[in-house]
Amino acid sequence: MVTDGPASGELTALREALRGQYDIQRELGRGGMGIVLLARDERLERQVALKVLPPSLAEQTDTRERFLREARMAAQLSHPNIVPVHRADEIGGFAFFAMGYVDGETLGDRIRDRGALPPADAVRVLREVAWALAYAHARGIVHRDVKPENILIERSTGRAIVTDFGIARADYHPSLTQDGLVLGTVHYMSPEQSSGEELDGRSDLYALGCVGFLALSGRLPFEGTSPQAVLIAHATKQPPLLRDVAPGLPASLANVIDRCLLKLPGDRFATGEELADALGKAIGAVESQEREVGSNAMLSSDDAMAVWRRAAELQAEAAARLESRMREATETRKFVAVNDGSLAGGSGAGTGLAPTDTAPPPPTDAYRLRDVEAAAMEVGISQRYVALALAELQSSPNAMQRVQPVPQWKDRLATRLLGTSQRTLSVSRVFRFPPRVVLQALGRSFQAAPYLLSLRDTLGGHPLDGGVLVFDLPQMGSADYRWSWTRYGVYVPEVRVTFATIAGDPRACEVTMHLDLRRGLTANLAGYGILSGAGAGAGAVAGGVIATKAMAMAGAALLGPALGGAVVIGLATIACMGPVYRWEIGKTTGELEAVLSAVEASIRAFDIFGEAPPVRTARPPSDGGFLAGI
Repeated sequence: MVTDGPASGELTALREALRGQYDIQRELGRGGMGIVLLARDERLERQVALKVLPPSLAEQTDTRERFLREARMAAQLSHPNIVPVHRADEIGGFAFFAMGYVDGETLGDRIRDRGALPPADAVRVLREVAWALAYAHARGIVHRDVKPENILIERSTGRAIVTDFGIARADYHPSLTQDGLVLGTVHYMSPEQSSGEELDGRSDLYALGCVGFLALSGRLPFEGTSPQAVLIAHATKQPPLLRDVAPGLPASLANVIDRCLLKLPGDRFATGEELADALGKAIGAVESQEREVGSNAMLSSDDAMAVWRRAAELQAEAAARLESRMREATETRKFVAVNDGSLAGGSGAGTGLAPTDTAPPPPTDAYRLRDVEAAAMEVGISQRYVALALAELQSSPNAMQRVQPVPQWKDRLATRLLGTSQRTLSVSRVFRFPPRVVLQALGRSFQAAPYLLSLRDTLGGHPLDGGVLVFDLPQMGSADYRWSWTRYGVYVPEVRVTFATIAGDPRACEVTMHLDLRRGLTANLAGYGILSGAGAGAGAVAGGVIATKAMAMAGAALLGPALGGAVVIGLATIACMGPVYRWEIGKTTGELEAVLSAVEASIRAFDIFGEAPPVRTARPPSDGGFLAGI
């Protein structure tokens, strides 16, 4: 349901007006031209996004009529990269239109949360938007408000979808001093639009060039402290060359964006198709550069097989945890096949999980990492678990020895002595907060006292896109040490963290901490072996002493009792290995849960006090990439 607020009375009235047609569920966003709500179309039984004109504007007859007329015009557009408009109407004094609901995020959110996009991803988005604009321009519709907030990225497919076609032309011109209403738009206005001249499709291509500049460099071509300064810059100043801001980009791609930002419409690309074709040609240079950069990111056939095998194992264990959790929640023994974002479905049956003995055909040559990931996904192994397996592979120069399967004799011995075949420990928590907020809180809590984790690397992309954060655990050295059982009980020196979105709820995410228990398997077996030997020796001595005092025997007669004592104590020690090891796993689980609780407490503190708790580090911060500054 929509949360109550200053406009709760209006929302109540809107619900009543739309009763029987749309069931309003929650608010998706607000803007100068209205509020967007998630609703269920009760007649067609589908989710839709309702955009409702604010009552203050709906009272203006001309504005209301233009809003509905252009909504109906947008409804004529049918393109895979344009949000479909199903209906434009006025009921009970509320002017609204219903459009397709896209489960995902805006391009603006993605750039804000992750920074500049990889060139290949940016080009794909820009091409799809250019195709959508070309389709609309051919039908006489100019968007007039192309900006990252009006470009949606569908979560399941990654498809770019443009929204608010034609709506932005409504006769509503707020003062340029109302920053909250205008600043988000003026950064993308073409010179002719800022001057109030007549517009055509080339104005949209200029705006798309500004979007591309931001997506590829992380900054806007023109930035200023006031809307007026930004508008004047668009009209009179030459923008910086993209390669001057982002020198690592291929020149062919930068030239395409620079041409979009030329002052005269005639100097830009004539149509969206022409721009899309130019971006298509630039893709070759982007991919060539990526191949050059990633030429060393190759896996041998043995390494690729090890990654596939380990990823399948991790996913199967995750499936078992999910099944257990669902069984407890429903108090049934029926397995519920779900895809809640923690397991990204593939082509496999049921949950899309691959059994541990299912893997792609054995490779005969070296493979690029992208090929390894693609092959794994074909058999239902989520990219999330491929990234985890790669994290194990790349964790240190000799990590390949650890990522290889545990020798059968050692695995059987460990299972028998330790009483469990568990080789991975994972602890998850669902946070009902936006993923970016959770990531920031995680960065603060993990790296601050008393946890003092050191971010070593990010593998498989940005963590909000399924990448893996690899943290090193600190060694014991403080009175408030929080990793005793993880570091010195199960002997694991690192923890890996993944994020997963919750399907249908962009304001929630699941954080999972993973430990590879194989890392400490040898140390545990050796440690328990030493304890068993020590116990056996103590048993021998005790047996001899008892026999001496009890029977006053001497010499060789002590051998039997001594051996008996050694056997009894040794067997008792061995029998305790399993319970003790499982107890240590339980204590380790508690340590992982504690740090996730600290993350949630940090978020709640921010909600209450309006600022994050200060980060107190007991040592210089590590070179932790983007998390180091959080």
